[in-house]
This record gives sequence, C-alpha cells and structure tokens, in this order.
Amino acid sequence: MRRTSIPAGFALCLLVLPTVTHAEPAQLGGTGFTLYEVSERVHMDPSTGEAVRVSPLLGFAELGTPICPSAVWVTVPKIESCTVIATGTNVVSLATATSHVFGSFDVVLKLPSDSSVHIPNAPVLSGTFVGTIDLTQAVTSSSGVPLLLFIRGSFRIEWSSVALPACSALPCTLPFSGTFRVPFAIDDLAHPVEADRGHAAFYLADDRHRRIPVRPTERAAGFPTVRLEVSFGP
Repeated sequence: MRRTSIPAGFALCLLVLPTVTHAEPAQLGGTGFTLYEVSERVHMDPSTGEAVRVSPLLGFAELGTPICPSAVWVTVPKIESCTVIATGTNVVSLATATSHVFGSFDVVLKLPSDSSVHIPNAPVLSGTFVGTIDLTQAVTSSSGVPLLLFIRGSFRIEWSSVALPACSALPCTLPFSGTFRVPFAIDDLAHPVEADRGHAAFYLADDRHRRIPVRPTERAAGFPTVRLEVSFGP
C-alpha cells in the first residue's frame, strides 16, 4: 500500500486542495476498523516497469465488526477490539491510473496468560483481501502532496475459530470501502508538505479542509504512518 509518493504523471489529473486549517482531533477510526502502514518496501517490476510496494500493516477492529465478532469475548473477556495484522502489496498501473491492492490478513488476540506488554499473536480468523484505488479521485495539495486516497474491494475470510454472524459459511467474501489518510506536515506558509520523522504531522479530515493531528500511537519508530479507515458494505 502507498506511502507518500504518487507517480508524477498522475499528479496533473489529481484534485487540488486549498490550504488546510487546524482543528481538534477527530475520533480515531470512526468506521470501527483502522489499519496503519508500519513500513514499506518498493521495487520495480522488470517486465512492466511498474512500482510494486509491499507493506506490513497493523491495526484494530472494534468488537462487533464483521472481522471482530462478539464471540471472541468468550476467549478474551472484557475485550474491546481485535488486533489485525496484514501484509499488503500495491501495484500502480501506468496505463489506467489505478492502483491494485492485495494481500493477506490475520485477526489475533492476546491470551489471558500473556503479560500486559505482550503483542497479540493468537490467530482467531484469517483470509485475504483485494482492492482498487482510482488515482484520478485522489486528493492532493496544490504542490502535489497526496492527502486522501480511496479504495474499494473485498475481504475473503477463509478460516475462523469463532462464529461469524456476517458469514453463513466459509470462505466468505465481505465488500468494503476505505479511506487512506496520508500524513503531511505544514511549512512556514501553512502549506501541506511531506511529513518527516519526529516533526508534527497531520491527517486531512473528510471535509477536505480540517486537519487531524497524528497521535503518538500513530507513529512507527517516530515516522507518522499512513492510516486506512475501513467500512464494510457495498
């Protein structure tokens, strides 16, 4: 999945955004399912010349969402969310100005026997996902810094150790839509610029005007992370 760069050839067809203004932080993950791009590895496909980006993802799904069913409460009482780990690959088509996203994911829980600082690692659900980003619908600043990207796709749940109200049988396909919020910084003229490690960073709100401060928990080793908010449904 993408970080902060979009091929220059697409920049001319992306929407232009006016200067953003400050606002109070919005509620994190209002959709109930939020993923963060922890890092990214980029290489070129020698046969097509297209950039291929591979990213480990980490995030959380609220209890009661399709991939964090209430049944997990039996395994881990008082749980409020499930941890989601994934690996995503993003390939930009030079011919169609679209980005094809695919990968695999696991929903994991922290067992009661684990220490309070132990990262969740016990899988209860796993599957794959695919999606498409239309780069012509992306929102950028006037200088071409990407701010919002929109994706539509589906999750395919292939295994689960708990009952899934959203699925009558497995494998089960669930459509989704999502918004990538790409972090950005503000220069001396209050214009959006690429975010850097250790400096104040922001996400653009849905009104395409307000900015949402990146929280300390939304950084990976100091770098502000790309945030993906997912909603299930057509």
